[in-house]
Amino acid sequence: MAGVNIPNVGLTYTRYLKGVAETLNMVSKARTLTKNDDKWTGDHIEGRLHVRPSGALGATEDGGTFSTPNRQTHVPFKAYRKFVQGSIQLTDGVMAAASGEENVAKDVTTSEVKGLMKEILKWENQMFFRDGTGSVAQMVNLETGSTDIEVTDARALWEGLTYDVYDSDAANLTSDADPTGSSRGTVTIDNVEQALTSGNFRVNLTASVPSATEQYDHIVWKGSLNRCPTGLDGLIDDASATFQGVSTSTYPKYTSLVMDNGGTNRDLTPTLFRQMLAGLYQKSGNDRPDSGLTVLCNSWQAINVEELYEGELRLTPETKVGGLAVAAFQSSLGRIEILTDSDALHNKMFFADFSKIYRAVQKPLSWRKQGGQIFLRSDAAGVWTGTCLEIYDYYIKERHTSGKIEDLVQSPVVAY
Repeated sequence: MAGVNIPNVGLTYTRYLKGVAETLNMVSKARTLTKNDDKWTGDHIEGRLHVRPSGALGATEDGGTFSTPNRQTHVPFKAYRKFVQGSIQLTDGVMAAASGEENVAKDVTTSEVKGLMKEILKWENQMFFRDGTGSVAQMVNLETGSTDIEVTDARALWEGLTYDVYDSDAANLTSDADPTGSSRGTVTIDNVEQALTSGNFRVNLTASVPSATEQYDHIVWKGSLNRCPTGLDGLIDDASATFQGVSTSTYPKYTSLVMDNGGTNRDLTPTLFRQMLAGLYQKSGNDRPDSGLTVLCNSWQAINVEELYEGELRLTPETKVGGLAVAAFQSSLGRIEILTDSDALHNKMFFADFSKIYRAVQKPLSWRKQGGQIFLRSDAAGVWTGTCLEIYDYYIKERHTSGKIEDLVQSPVVAY
């Protein structure tokens, strides 16, 4: 599905909602960069992955023996579906006015529907860069009893929303066991301050953090632990674990090249770029991406990339426009294109081979209708509710053709 549009969302009030068409046809990088897969039935999609060559080859002599036949190793991989939902609510008064006044319907209904779709696209784009656990930030520099906290990332902390807090041990987020033992409680966001505090992002809460909260505990989107779509930080990784049903310790080829610095941030240098490209060239071998790589980063990292090539961006007297039209260059791996996104993770750069990354949709984003209507009457209160649902997830077929650089210095000046 290239994007969300009026036909596959199935809106009522279409003749009043001209502005909604533009909103729903907006596309996020999550939808445009990944390859779209066919719909599937059941609770997961399954395929075969080539993880090891046969090795049944070699040199011989005149009249010599041939190698003992051996089969190449293919293992099954599985990607499980994720459910993404949203809802809106209108009162009896609004619905009554909407039925007779086009202006009211346009103002209220369009605002609600359009707002929800924008939120879904924004949430989807933010999760596209994360690992699927639902963690959107970690707490740092905690003060007991304070309603002000510092976090590693504030972009997915929306004012007025409540979030879950879980143990700082990342393994607890992805454990198959019941995670309730690592739950700290919840926090509600009152305000996100624009200015940074010692390089961190300061957030005001409506109440103090739960008493058991510790340094680096995870802030997780409410009710979404391990239920979010698997983003690039999970797809492109080298962790020794089982991912999509494939053991990365048994089949180390099914890992990505990850260049970190032990948690200590360092400057982006041309050497790091060359090491990543050379490493991917060696690791991927004949599987290297034919169409090149797409480097995804945030604006602050893109500024660092520009500074690597400052000489080429100098203005000359006859130059009216400075800078590159497209941040891209040619390498032995083909074209390397630099794309920025406001939701890309801090201190990281993804070198993604999008020919191997798929967006598998089982149910496109659509309204749950009853009797042809998206708004259902509540018998408990004077309101009408509308809910929408999409079932999909991302999966990767060849992890070794993508990589990421972690622990990079960046200097943002605001929290957003």
